[in-house]
Amino acid sequence: MARLFISLYIFITIALIGLSAGLEKLFIVSEDLPSSTSYVSFIQAAHKQNANIENFLSELNLNYQTKFIKDFAWSQDNLTKLHQGKILTFFDPQVGEQLYLKISPQQLLEISLPEYQSSSQQFFIYSVVFFLCLGGVIALWIWPLWRDLSRLQKTVSEVLPDGSIAPNTISNTSLIAPIAIAINDMRSQINELIQNQRELSGAVAHEFRTPLARLKFSLAMQPQTPNAPWLEMQQDINELERLVQEMLDYASSNVQIPEMNWTEIPVKKLCTKIIQRLENSHLQGINTEINGDDIHALADEHFMERAVSNLIVNASRYANKQLHINLYKNPSNIEICIEDDGKGIAPDIREKIFSPFFRPDESRNRTKGGAGLGLAIVKRIIDWHKGKCFVTDSKLGGAKFVIQLKDTFNS
Repeated sequence: MARLFISLYIFITIALIGLSAGLEKLFIVSEDLPSSTSYVSFIQAAHKQNANIENFLSELNLNYQTKFIKDFAWSQDNLTKLHQGKILTFFDPQVGEQLYLKISPQQLLEISLPEYQSSSQQFFIYSVVFFLCLGGVIALWIWPLWRDLSRLQKTVSEVLPDGSIAPNTISNTSLIAPIAIAINDMRSQINELIQNQRELSGAVAHEFRTPLARLKFSLAMQPQTPNAPWLEMQQDINELERLVQEMLDYASSNVQIPEMNWTEIPVKKLCTKIIQRLENSHLQGINTEINGDDIHALADEHFMERAVSNLIVNASRYANKQLHINLYKNPSNIEICIEDDGKGIAPDIREKIFSPFFRPDESRNRTKGGAGLGLAIVKRIIDWHKGKCFVTDSKLGGAKFVIQLKDTFNS
């Protein structure tokens, strides 16, 4: 900060001195010209010495005219001064300052002095030019600083997929080099924290699997007549296993944007394949329909199948009897809507429903299965595709999850 202050202080000081010296030569020129008092003294002296006044005035580059005394309405005092040979001085706002000198009983000379620029007008022009030039030289000093600050702003505003920020390339000679170095240090700390959190999540999830495997092995000795405690333990183990798998899936999606295999996907065919795969596990007893046009989307088929599958599995947990998949094509985008006839989702928690581990009210709680990561993974995948994912009310009475993707084929 001290370096920045000293640099600016020295620069402004030099600029002020240089501009003042330069502009004074352009504007402050009247000091080299005689004043009106000096002109009066010169002309008066020449007149007393009976010099040729007209030649003298020509040498001084003064304009003059011969007038008759009677053509002016002189006061008695001024007329007396003229007859005494004195010079009268008058100022006219239109023609400037003028001198009057009697040269004969009936005639006088009307002498026009050089037209001086008024001091207020001169000061105004001088001030305008001075401050414009000062703003220009300060802009030249600020431009490298503004350029480096813009680079730094762009760097810190573009968060990388893993949650960190990119390293900045500010030169060490820049005035904001200390700030850039501090941000790079902060970036290293952020990367270290993210890496530690990722390793911890992965380690915890993997460590869960060892006792889970032992419990599953023990429970594999199924009694001849499965009792209630045995069934509850089996259900708890299945839930823990799903939790571990979803934690691993979410941790892997949280690292960075994977390499996307963009291809043209027939969405209706994709949904049909997912329905066929889930009909014997999650969709038993549920009437499932796929409605709409045979639209195509430019997306990664693997990840898009994962997102749609998660939404269908989520809807199957809360649907009573109906689950509809509606496909729409708008002028600028396409929509994949998964609707159920369950209890729906309250408006005040619709923004939170895509948060990791978020559990809504009792109508959609963990007793229905899942660890609260399925929708978070959907949101992450749709973000990778630069799309939108939101939830609203369904005509069936339950929730309506919408995947909205840009229609790249018509854009």
